[in-house]
Amino acid sequence: MNIRISFIILTWNCNRYINKCIDSIIRACRTEEVAFEIIIVDNYSVDGTRDIVKDYQERLPEVVVAFYLDANKGTTFTRNIGIKKSRGKYICILDSDAEILSGSLTDILQLMRNDHALGIVAPKLVLPDGQIQNSVKKFPSLLGKLAKLPKIFFGWKMPNADFYADFPFQKERKVDQAISACWFLRKEVIDCVGLLDEKIFYAPEDMEYCRRMKDFGKNILYYPDFVVLHNTQQISHKNPFSKVSISHFWGLLHYYRKYGGWISPK
Repeated sequence: MNIRISFIILTWNCNRYINKCIDSIIRACRTEEVAFEIIIVDNYSVDGTRDIVKDYQERLPEVVVAFYLDANKGTTFTRNIGIKKSRGKYICILDSDAEILSGSLTDILQLMRNDHALGIVAPKLVLPDGQIQNSVKKFPSLLGKLAKLPKIFFGWKMPNADFYADFPFQKERKVDQAISACWFLRKEVIDCVGLLDEKIFYAPEDMEYCRRMKDFGKNILYYPDFVVLHNTQQISHKNPFSKVSISHFWGLLHYYRKYGGWISPK
């Protein structure tokens, strides 16, 4: 089979969501007759996620490929495994707690095929309560990031300077960055720009990759005609002293050492 698109899914203790995620991919691709594969890389889940994935492997061996790690390796290393194993001309990086709701895969693939300046196409994300997730941002300064510490540590309500003011979520628009809950990319662009930065364990791998795309002259496009449900779990915000939160902090320092923008965004 000539695979057109490879879906890369990182799993980690997501037994509540992974079957809905996989089913939504299968439904979308079969409806439009798009040849696809689903590559799942499991980050040492212990909640039954692996059993669910193995069941899909057994039932759909021509579609579902899975790799099982013996430890939690973070986001970048794990997703890179999936990218390197992929056979599709196009890649979709999709969170395990996301589901494709509506929109045309064919239209997105044609959009990327026709516009070689596109680096990433990021669809509209909606939350379980129906609200649109604020998934696109400006590049922030480190000072701006530090200004959010009271919100993280004390739960204070504060404006987020990263977000665009009055963003038109119903309109297609180029943006600085989009969260990686769902990204569409051309494989040849990844070959040019490189894989995800494995010096970042958990985050901000999406901000770094969008910045690198920009530096290579590629655009990040917010595309609201394709809609994805995101059951966002906000792992890093649950405990500011957790391993994940601390790794996020080190990831931010790595980003600003690499690109600058300590006081104002670059």
